[in-house]
Amino acid sequence: MIKLLCSILLVTFNTTTFGQGKILLQDDFKNNKKGWKLQHDSDFFVDIKRGVLHLEKLQKNFARRGCLWYNKIIPGLNTLNDFSITIYAKFLSGGDISDMIDLQWGNRGTTVNRKLTSNLYQLNFFMRGEIRLDYFNYNWNYSVKKSINKLLEANDFNPNQVNKYELIQKDEFVIFSVNGKEVLKQLCNPIAGNSIGFQQCLKSAWEIDKIVIRQLTNKKSISTDTSRLITSVDKNNINYPSDKELKAYPNPFNNNLYVNIYLDKEETVQFNLSDINGMVLQQHTKKLQKGIQIIMLYADVIPGSYVLKVQIGNVKALTAIVIKQ
Repeated sequence: MIKLLCSILLVTFNTTTFGQGKILLQDDFKNNKKGWKLQHDSDFFVDIKRGVLHLEKLQKNFARRGCLWYNKIIPGLNTLNDFSITIYAKFLSGGDISDMIDLQWGNRGTTVNRKLTSNLYQLNFFMRGEIRLDYFNYNWNYSVKKSINKLLEANDFNPNQVNKYELIQKDEFVIFSVNGKEVLKQLCNPIAGNSIGFQQCLKSAWEIDKIVIRQLTNKKSISTDTSRLITSVDKNNINYPSDKELKAYPNPFNNNLYVNIYLDKEETVQFNLSDINGMVLQQHTKKLQKGIQIIMLYADVIPGSYVLKVQIGNVKALTAIVIKQ
């Protein structure tokens, strides 16, 4: 049962509007009074010195597998409600598959039978000009990514300087900005939890100069069903497409683009929205069940013509031309 939410809307968004709220944690790392867990071993180096929190993986991922999965419980935080995480950070070095920093929030959980019981989101910010939002519930079972290279170029972004990264969960949207410029607005489903963290899997080093975490409201979100992220709806007595058809509507569309497809078996399906030059601007990936799938894409792109490609498994691909008003 699946309803895909594809979002990326390039609308100016004043994140300072949500800069208010109860501060749950504020740290400039002049010392370690906040009790950050430090780690010095052959895999990871986590330390606080000279007013920064240093996070580093020492070896490449495929040379030595493993992730830091750094987690910190924030007293008073409920990620089911609106909140914000603001960090001032600098990327020092990379050299692995890609250079990135990430943020996690939700419930880190425990390990049972070698499987994590976590229920969390992770936002990956790639220095090459890409951003990805993942959802984890026993497995990484939902992913959406967006190309933001042009946005960063226009903002004169330099990863090796201290930049302001702000993540806001507000009204069932995840909004991410860099130096005050919104680069992602993604419809999500809030999940309950009280922790934030980082997942350092690739060889790299970066430092956080300051962090501020706020609870923005105590009002519970409207929906608490995590399947809302991507949910199929099967309705009887309606003429839906065959396994060779792709229906996208309305066309032209405003923000919400609906896609109907039929799957003859459970498949991993990838939805790509590309410009006329072939650059993929959005990509959503989800394992879907057999049957009729009615999928909503919250399309966060500027007005224009786009190619929607639906890749079903490793073989079948369906395409359509869609127009954003």
